Amino acid sequence: MKKILLITVLTLFTTIAVLAQNDDPPIMEDFANGIKGSNAFAFNEHLNVMQISTGDESFDLVAVNDKLQVVWRTSLAGFGIKTDKFKGKIVALASTTHSNFKGTNNTFEAYVVDPDNGKVLSDKIVYKSDDDYVEYPQMYTGDGAFFKLAVRQTGYRRKIHIGIPFYDWFSDRYAREYNETRKLQVVEYNDKLDSVSSFKPVRSNGLFVSLSWNKHADMFISWLNGPSIEVYKYDAGKTTPSNQLTVPVSFEIKDSAIPSRILFTCPSDNSNVLYYGLIYRNQDKDAELGIGKLDFESSKKAYVTQVIDKASLKALKKGFVPINKKVDDIDMGYAGGMNIKYITEADGKLLVALSSNATYSSQAGSTFYIEYSLIVNAYDKDLNLRFQQVFPASSNYPNRQVTTGFHVAKNKLYLVANSKKGMRSNVGIFGILDLGSGQWLKTEELSKKHISNGDYSEGPSVLWFGNSYIVPYFSQKMFSAVKSDVTLQLNNY
Repeated sequence: MKKILLITVLTLFTTIAVLAQNDDPPIMEDFANGIKGSNAFAFNEHLNVMQISTGDESFDLVAVNDKLQVVWRTSLAGFGIKTDKFKGKIVALASTTHSNFKGTNNTFEAYVVDPDNGKVLSDKIVYKSDDDYVEYPQMYTGDGAFFKLAVRQTGYRRKIHIGIPFYDWFSDRYAREYNETRKLQVVEYNDKLDSVSSFKPVRSNGLFVSLSWNKHADMFISWLNGPSIEVYKYDAGKTTPSNQLTVPVSFEIKDSAIPSRILFTCPSDNSNVLYYGLIYRNQDKDAELGIGKLDFESSKKAYVTQVIDKASLKALKKGFVPINKKVDDIDMGYAGGMNIKYITEADGKLLVALSSNATYSSQAGSTFYIEYSLIVNAYDKDLNLRFQQVFPASSNYPNRQVTTGFHVAKNKLYLVANSKKGMRSNVGIFGILDLGSGQWLKTEELSKKHISNGDYSEGPSVLWFGNSYIVPYFSQKMFSAVKSDVTLQLNNY
């Protein structure tokens, strides 16, 4: 039986914040203990909601305000997948069970939650299928305007495979099965979680690349088919594509998998435009960044490239001008390890952030994940490069890859990242980039007062408010590679 625990209104506006002396930022200790992961979204400028994985069959939603107060905490059944705002409320999607070896099952339950008190207003099984193959759910709400769910059944069997699961998922042997599409269904729900529409998009013979929506509820699906990537646009409410454009690729296509990770983003002011970015090896075997624009109204396409090699990374490092002597350590890493970490359109500019990654194993058996300094490119609507900046942060952490947090508001890009200081010390780095001038307004180390030197921040879990932000610091539990305790730290922009 489903089991839901709701923290009552008696806990409203409670806090266990530790008010630091002098100018030290306030913190909240023991915000969460023994969790398996989390992410967050901003409900408004004063309230954020964190989704916390407490187990394979349970997760919490926690509302935190800009005063570092827990407004409410609600425990829900299932393995949390995504939470977002929807028609003035909160919607959460979960699978009913989860396994470290098999992943989520294919029964998905949704909850609608009151943002004022965390009360569950409705819950329902919104999708159910057999568990023979891995199915990938993708939820989108268009900044709260609608609730759409796309579920893609892969060719990857949901069973315990021989070998380490992480490497099993991303090996060439199974990549084609994962990117194969056996079936695809898109469903839209109302705020009572009733299905209001459903259809099955036409499946290509090629490999699945990506599916995304814009804020107008138009859907874009891309497939790698032959020598190019085909992108189809489905206008809102339509079940057949209105147009199809191709992304030319200039890299060698292997039979085993998608040759490069490709990210798409939609501008806020034009429902017919789609931007994309990808990194691949060009014919000279150099890493190359490709940035493109597709206009589905005019069928026009634009594409620009930038070679990323040792010389270009050296020039970036040499040209960096620090504004804070405490935050000036640049390490660009290896050009061949570059990946796109973030892409978005804001204030008439296309922002693309990328960095190099590497791993190494210690004699003690730990795997260390390295993320080098971040490169931020800004393009205008015609894909002219307006500026390129470097964010001086480099992380090196055992058994997990830590990530950068991104936030765009008021023509500025805000970032929170980790940087290694010595063998066992880790510090948070905060930056504000002016998108008009392309210059850093602020780069600074965050205080670790009352926080362990080894604790790290996770980008998807940073809470962004109108005038402040809260950094969650994760402390890995001893003898556990997956569980962490969390401390919150309140900072001002």
